Amino acid sequence: MTNIFDQFDAEPGAAVPGGNIFDQFDEPANPAARSGLALNSTAGLNSAIYNTAGLPVDLTRGAINLGISGINAATGADIRHLPSDGFMGSEWISNRMGDIHPVLDPANTEATTTGERIARGVGEGVGYTVAPQTAVGGLLRAGGGRAVESAARFIGQPGSLRAAGGEMLAGGSAGGGASLGMEVAPDRYDALAATAGGLAGGLLGTAIASAPAIGRAAREAFSDFTAPMRESGRQGIAARQLYDAATDPSAVRQMLDDGIDDLVPGSNPTTFQATGDLGLGGMERGAAARRPDLFAQRRAEQNSARLSHLGSIQENGAPEAVAKAVRDHLARIDDETQHALNAATQSARQSAGNVGSGLSPDAAGSNIRQALEAARAAAKDQERALWQAVDPDGSLALAARGTKQAARSIADDLPRSAKPMTGEEASIHGVLQHYDEVVPFGELTALQSRIKSELRAERLANGESPAYRRLTRLNRAIEGDLETAIAGKVAQEADAVARGVMDEQNTLLAKLRDEVFAFRDRRYAATGEVDGAGSRGPAIGRSSGISGAPRAEGETFGGFGSSPRDPRLSGDDLQPNFDEAALGRLREARHATRTRVETFDNKTLGPIRRRPSTTAPYDLPTGTVPERIFNASSSSPEAIRRFRNAVGDEQALPVIQEYAVDRLRAFAMDADGTLNPARVTAWRRRHQEALRSFPELDARLGDAARASEAIEQVGRTRKLRLDDARKGKLGALLNVDDPTDIVNTVGGVFGRSDSLQQMSRIRSAIGSDKEALEGLKKATVDYMTGRFVGNTEVATSGQAGIRSDQFQSFLKQSKQALRLAGFSADDVGRMQAIADDLSRANRSIAGVRIPGGSNTTQDMIAAGNRSVSNLGKLLSVAAAGVGSYVSGPLASMAGVMGGQAVSAMRQAGLHTVDDLIADAMLNPNVAKLLLSNVPSKPDHGVWKLMARHYSRASRVSATMGAEEGSPR
Repeated sequence: MTNIFDQFDAEPGAAVPGGNIFDQFDEPANPAARSGLALNSTAGLNSAIYNTAGLPVDLTRGAINLGISGINAATGADIRHLPSDGFMGSEWISNRMGDIHPVLDPANTEATTTGERIARGVGEGVGYTVAPQTAVGGLLRAGGGRAVESAARFIGQPGSLRAAGGEMLAGGSAGGGASLGMEVAPDRYDALAATAGGLAGGLLGTAIASAPAIGRAAREAFSDFTAPMRESGRQGIAARQLYDAATDPSAVRQMLDDGIDDLVPGSNPTTFQATGDLGLGGMERGAAARRPDLFAQRRAEQNSARLSHLGSIQENGAPEAVAKAVRDHLARIDDETQHALNAATQSARQSAGNVGSGLSPDAAGSNIRQALEAARAAAKDQERALWQAVDPDGSLALAARGTKQAARSIADDLPRSAKPMTGEEASIHGVLQHYDEVVPFGELTALQSRIKSELRAERLANGESPAYRRLTRLNRAIEGDLETAIAGKVAQEADAVARGVMDEQNTLLAKLRDEVFAFRDRRYAATGEVDGAGSRGPAIGRSSGISGAPRAEGETFGGFGSSPRDPRLSGDDLQPNFDEAALGRLREARHATRTRVETFDNKTLGPIRRRPSTTAPYDLPTGTVPERIFNASSSSPEAIRRFRNAVGDEQALPVIQEYAVDRLRAFAMDADGTLNPARVTAWRRRHQEALRSFPELDARLGDAARASEAIEQVGRTRKLRLDDARKGKLGALLNVDDPTDIVNTVGGVFGRSDSLQQMSRIRSAIGSDKEALEGLKKATVDYMTGRFVGNTEVATSGQAGIRSDQFQSFLKQSKQALRLAGFSADDVGRMQAIADDLSRANRSIAGVRIPGGSNTTQDMIAAGNRSVSNLGKLLSVAAAGVGSYVSGPLASMAGVMGGQAVSAMRQAGLHTVDDLIADAMLNPNVAKLLLSNVPSKPDHGVWKLMARHYSRASRVSATMGAEEGSPR
């Protein structure tokens, strides 16, 4: 649109009859048109730039107008299309640039000749090459998104001036070719001719632009072909192959620079084993397939070094010294424990002897009985003296009123129909009939003695019969007369004290009380006991509880038969004279009798000395006597107390203790002269009540039991130690003598779940025996050599190889056991070095092998094919052709032979390269040297360069063809 009236112009190709009234305002067509090659090339360049810059607006306008056309066609509407010179469209840009200067508007330049049209096409080609790249580059710098990045990959980005020059040359050639195609082709084929001509021109431009790179590529190809024929070339090829094969060349180079340590002296690793680079592993596999002898020799050297290293860990020592040390250990245990057992037995015997030898039941029974008889006789003598002192001259007399009254009352109360009194009872009552009011004291006590004897006989014969009850009443009456003998005098003195004519301290009651206290004090000082009541208070005014002296063993107590006394039972000259002193003597005598009965004639001690007569055998066998006193019943403590009270501790304790010891020895003594602790404990438990009376004896028994327990403990310890020494691998060593068997037995320790425990026991048994320690380590190394060295020879070394997996597993599981076997940390480290070396060497075997694949096929592929190459064959043919063209058949034959010679020389050089590669694979230092001087990789980018240039040219061709084919 050149002015505002152009909007009213008819559509192109539409005839308007009579014209348009606005045509008068049209400007003349291209009034400033120019021409020339330079202007047309510039116009073409500007046209391509403007079309590229306005492309977004033009595409948008075209799409909108296409939609409007569709709507008009479908609805019959007449919607106007958007004008072609819209804002920022290519035409708008061209017009605005023309406003700046007419030359800048392509429309102001005309191509009138073929050369000018070709020049204009060249300009457009250059513009369509540069403008899109510039636009995309600007958008990328502005932060374009993925769409812009995709466009950049298709269109390209601005590069160096050299690269941009090549691309502009290719684009310009394509543009010129497109214009030339349109010139020579009919107009209707302009679009196709433009595309074809652009492609042809672009090809030519691409070739011209890439000529320097093609030349360099040719020179490099020739150098590569001849490299195997030169020493430096062969080294370069080997270095290049080594570098290209490495998965991580930088890491490989760094490891080689740092140095590779020999884990085992003499076991030199290959480059792949040392670096672990899988790419080099594949290369080593190929080298080994081409030179198996070299790699087999390396495996043999490595295996020999490992075997030598393993053997050097323990070269000296005799395995049989281990078995000898273990047997010596068992002998020491046997001696030590037997000595301890003997000592414990001797100690237990001594403790058993300390308990005492004991006293047999018969001997103890005889001693007990004799002691009782002697003590009772002494008590009887004392008792007899006390009774004699009551009425020494037989002059005591007392009123018997109560006794006579009781006798009359008993006779009166006896029913006529009842059985009359007979025998001794009747005789007693007959005596009482002759009593007067006052009777001699001796007569009354004699009568009481008869009454008590009859009471015992009657109770024993008939129980508590009527006669027994009558005699009991009569005995109580006598007791009453004895108590009331001084009662009158006491009453008179009490009245005198009340009237103040008599001092209380001079009364009979006070004197009697003092006498009782004095008697009890004497008794307490002698026996530790008082009266039966256990108190020291006065007994005056109540029944004393003292019975008359019984007739024991045919005797008449009182002893009055030998004392002068009045034989008369009554008489006028008798007066009551039984005073407080007589009563005190009577009480003391009666107490002695009662004490003697309670002490010696009780149910415990009485049966011991019971017999029909003083000359007859005892009712109780002598051997059973001690058991009545010392036994396991709860009554034994009381029996022991009574026996001790009867005879005194000086006589009682020794005999009972000796009897107890005899019973214990009989129950718990073993044949070896020691006491069985379990039986001692059981015996003590059963007799614990009785033993409370003998704490010292019980303590000695406890000591003896503990001494015997010590025997059992020592015996158990002895058995445990001997059994422990005979079990497991330690026990197995006791039964072997052959060195091979000893080696296998020691080796059997490793791999067990309790290997540490078993090896600790062996080491403990060996102790500090240096020869045994050396033998143990030697046996272990021999076991490892025999167990982990197989039967298959390595190469032709004459030595079998170490089983890698088994050796490594053994070492992983047995390090602690090996340390216990006496190996130092350095020794175990040397074993670990062998395991690590085996693991590293295994890389060559399994590192790059495809699991489940064919090893043969993989090796063949890795080895490659070294037959004559196609390039060698082509060289022979080319040499033959040149020779034939120059000098005929002979020269052709010479050319063939020359080509083959060159090919053979190259092939020999490649074999030398293979040897270099093998050497580099076997020796990391060689690989290090090659990798330090790797030649640059041949530049094969000429074809990429040509492809890039031609892709730009093809887009130019397509664009210009599309412009010619689209409606203007």
